[in-house]
Amino acid sequence: MSIEKYVEGTGPNILMHNTDESVGKKLVFLRKKLNLTKSAFAQKIGYSTVHLYRIETGEGMPTQEMIDTIVKVFRLDPRWPSSEVGQNPFLDAPSDTEDLSGSAGNRLVQWRKENGILQKDLAARTGISLANLVEVEFGRRKMTARFAKRIEDACDISASWLLYGDEQSKEKPCGDKMIDFLRKTPEARKLVWEMMECESYCDS
Repeated sequence: MSIEKYVEGTGPNILMHNTDESVGKKLVFLRKKLNLTKSAFAQKIGYSTVHLYRIETGEGMPTQEMIDTIVKVFRLDPRWPSSEVGQNPFLDAPSDTEDLSGSAGNRLVQWRKENGILQKDLAARTGISLANLVEVEFGRRKMTARFAKRIEDACDISASWLLYGDEQSKEKPCGDKMIDFLRKTPEARKLVWEMMECESYCDS
């Protein structure tokens, strides 16, 4: 990561970086991607234009508080400005060069937004790391069956739908949770079997 440790004794939360690409350059790149002037960018994050200028030119280093503010205000990948973050640091918008249409990552984004769930909240609910979740949603990492199963177990959304787009199984999936319930509840099993037999009789 380009931001790795605090430098003790140099002021509150001043950060030290160890890559050739400075934080200042990444800040300039971000600001231009947002089409904001220095003044407009500084106003949004609550810092002076002079302070922003000093960081962009490499004359100063941002504090962790400033980094956290930028990440929060512009909804960036929490790892920004780490070198692990690519050219598109935003959480809720796919990169211009990536087509997520029809992909597992796109289905996950679609479902999450339909239900008003933030990435950090979904990560906490499922036990999936936020970084891994971001990578899958952006299509930079393939969604595995284990990943999809953890979402199914926590959110009652079908792993089959997430992975393959199976619309019939999207909600209230026939997964381990339902199977366990039917195993413990004879009355429910009987009702399901009666419905199955009825459907089979009607189709014959």
